[in-house]
Amino acid sequence: MPRDFGVAYVSSFVASFLQSVFIPTLVVYAYLSSLRELEISLITGFASLVYIPGALASAGLYSRIGARRIIVLAFGILATGLAAHLFSHDFYSILLAASIVLLSLGVFWPALETYMSHSGTSVSLFSFSWSSGSLLGAFLTSTLLRFDARLLFASYALLSVIQALLALKLNEKVSVNESEVKHDNNIFSLLLLVTPWLYCLAYASSASGVFTFYPLFVERNGLSKDYISLVNFSMLLSRTITFFFYERIPALIRDPLLASALFLVGGFLTKTQQPLLVVLTSMLIGYAQGVIYATALEQVFKRGQGVERATSLFESFIGLGYAIAPPISGLSHVLLHAEPISFSSMLSLLMALPGTIIYRRRKIKNASS
Repeated sequence: MPRDFGVAYVSSFVASFLQSVFIPTLVVYAYLSSLRELEISLITGFASLVYIPGALASAGLYSRIGARRIIVLAFGILATGLAAHLFSHDFYSILLAASIVLLSLGVFWPALETYMSHSGTSVSLFSFSWSSGSLLGAFLTSTLLRFDARLLFASYALLSVIQALLALKLNEKVSVNESEVKHDNNIFSLLLLVTPWLYCLAYASSASGVFTFYPLFVERNGLSKDYISLVNFSMLLSRTITFFFYERIPALIRDPLLASALFLVGGFLTKTQQPLLVVLTSMLIGYAQGVIYATALEQVFKRGQGVERATSLFESFIGLGYAIAPPISGLSHVLLHAEPISFSSMLSLLMALPGTIIYRRRKIKNASS
């Protein structure tokens, strides 16, 4: 593990914190700017498409400019996108600003994941590092949303600049040369892994459904904003605990099939306003996300040589899940009058099940060989 792991951890923590508070802030800001629910889902969905080319470009950038420069660059782009929201007031300008933010995160996460992978970090430790930042963001979301959104975007941008300066202390030696990146790096062979990519889609569909549509549900029904933090914090606390103890959880309990089925619990979020039931529902969703995400990342980290391209694909498929689930779920609300969170929960199950079947078949095949 590198000596500057603390800097890498803080980078992960700050990025995940900003990512967790950005979507609710964006959603409420757009809603108060008189945008409709479908328009807001299109913003969160289409902006996430930009995440994909950012993630795919990250592997090439990593080999050319190294971990430190790419992470500093990512935080600089993030600060630009967040600051752009100060001048965005309609659908297209908000979409552009949000796209810049998601582009930066797409560049950032594969680079950090590769850095952590080469440093010998476990799946649990890395997952805990970013999830703990999300946890703090979830805890503070309701409080932050009581402030003017422009003040929040300015504060987020300032924090990004500070983190970019801190990231200059990262050790550039934890990197790889271009020949190592090309080794065992055929994109078609990586795509044949299938299971982690389906799990990425399922995880992102579940998370984006809650982050995008629960704040809208709260605003639409005149509920207290405290419900937003209650749901996000409970979900992310469960997910963080799952990450931290992942390697020690009995195989029977961390069964991906069980986790896949638990995605459907998300539909219950809009059926109750009882705090204890809201917390229980959110924690079950978080557990499902934690198992599916960690199982997928475990397979990616095992790649060894070629992990740079694998982590780029990993984040690209997460971005794809964030891109397709909100617009489809928002459209279901318009056409079918379905609750968007329920629809995104069903999408998560449908995406995870085929991956689980393939995952089990491969485990049986490996055990018998």
